[in-house]
Amino acid sequence: MKTLIVDDQYEDKAKIVADILNRIDESDFDLVVDAKTAIKSMSYVKYDLLILDLQIPEVLGEDAKNDGGTQLLKYIELNEAIKKPTVVLGITSHKDAYDSCLPFFQKRGWSLILGVDDQEHILSVLKTMKVHVTTLENKFDIVFLTALPHTEYEAVMNLPIEWKEHQEINDDNVYHTSNIVTADGISRSVIATSLPHMGIAAAAATTASLCVKFKPSLIVMTGICAGIMGRVNLGDILIADPTWDWGSGKLTIVDGVAKFLSQPTQIALEPSIRRKIQYLSTSNTYMNEIYSAWTGNRPQHNPKVHIGPMATGAVVLEDPITVDLIKTQNRATNGIEMEAFGVMAAAYYSGPNRPKVLIAKSVCDFANPEKNDAWQHYAAYTSAQFAYQFVKNDIIL
Repeated sequence: MKTLIVDDQYEDKAKIVADILNRIDESDFDLVVDAKTAIKSMSYVKYDLLILDLQIPEVLGEDAKNDGGTQLLKYIELNEAIKKPTVVLGITSHKDAYDSCLPFFQKRGWSLILGVDDQEHILSVLKTMKVHVTTLENKFDIVFLTALPHTEYEAVMNLPIEWKEHQEINDDNVYHTSNIVTADGISRSVIATSLPHMGIAAAAATTASLCVKFKPSLIVMTGICAGIMGRVNLGDILIADPTWDWGSGKLTIVDGVAKFLSQPTQIALEPSIRRKIQYLSTSNTYMNEIYSAWTGNRPQHNPKVHIGPMATGAVVLEDPITVDLIKTQNRATNGIEMEAFGVMAAAYYSGPNRPKVLIAKSVCDFANPEKNDAWQHYAAYTSAQFAYQFVKNDIIL
């Protein structure tokens, strides 16, 4: 749990509470000693848990106010600029303060503890709060999603991010969580997972669940795809705009011959993301660093970023004839893969607070009979590295 402790006497209650927090899960916590600094911290960081002494000073150096804690909580409630903590725990050593403030806390569903002598009781309260945080308001700013749990997900796990394994109640998926401090100085919460299976259905179902469960502002799908020979090269990063299900349409008979009449729904990239990536693709930003940092076998050219049509289908392609059919649906098609449309569609139909979506997949083959797995690790690497640099340095949520 990301925790903020507000107490001007660290050697008293705050140290005991910090030790108890570490018994739970080595919680990530910040300690401040006055209300003004607490407000500043909560203006930039979304805390899961706020623990505060009822007697705190307004600013460092002043005397503690008997109602300093409750005044801080009232300010938090009214100020829209504050990133409100998910749960609150008040602690006081004064019986009269406990009695007078208890109704205030109970009315809001918060906990108030008298003293820190009963550490097992505090431990029990904090464990309950952790469950509450993870089940009722488990919001993440950014989701990293891949199809393959090995090659593609491993590339995400190898990013310069301190991942921690995370398990959701009544959820079989394996998650990893962390935080990224973006270029605007804001710490963004991040969660990563992979699909249970490849394909549009698994992608759509998983994305819909992620939207409901975590309410992300941005979903980033990385991984590998097939490229269109002559338009892109191995390791190039393809940004889907638009994407569609190339198998959507009607199979009929025309002059005694079976003919497929395509009728796809196309979903476009969010314009603000497109503008930023257009600049990055033109300036070739990040590409030299990504290429030179790869220590294994690599092509003779730096990767490039291409924004353009990416077709999604239900089968792994090794058939140039089908590739030509797909190209008739959009002659500017850059790549073909199996999940992008499912992710984009599920996010698009998730409601008015829908997340932005970035599909950034790298070319590992050309969907022909020569297709093999030789370039999958390199492609997964270039895809994940570009997405990470974009999220860290360029996106504004």
